[in-house]
Amino acid sequence: MVAWFRSLRAGLLTMFPNVFPAAVIFGYMGWRGLIVDIGSMMTASVAMGIAVDDTVHYLTWFRRGLQNGLSRRDALIDAYQRCSRAMAQTTMIAGLSLLVFVFSSFQPVSQFGLLMFVLLVAALVGDLIFLPALLASRAGRLFEPSPAVALPTPVEQPVA
Repeated sequence: MVAWFRSLRAGLLTMFPNVFPAAVIFGYMGWRGLIVDIGSMMTASVAMGIAVDDTVHYLTWFRRGLQNGLSRRDALIDAYQRCSRAMAQTTMIAGLSLLVFVFSSFQPVSQFGLLMFVLLVAALVGDLIFLPALLASRAGRLFEPSPAVALPTPVEQPVA
């Protein structure tokens, strides 16, 4: 994200909604004393990959709106209208497909399916609620296009 934005601050800021699902779900698991094994930890990286994809999708539309002259608020609304349905559909398709594994008699597979579903739903919440709120705050100014630097116009040389 840092490389994509060419900004350390903007890149790190956009990682908050992507780390949000793992922090909340694994924090809850730790609070409840549930076992976190290597299989559980693998789900965090898969869910983060999907969350990053949704974040990039949303931010692409948001930045386009800003580049087209929309205010930050209007760019947020435009991005939300353009991609929230697709993000919700892909999350539900992937999440419900993985939820089928809950019925497996092999406990690690069952836990993987349930944890993936919960992480994907949390990632969707992070991308559709936390990310727009973050962009609407003062931190969202990091994504506004910088004013173009006016280059001097070349002086035409008379043709001899």
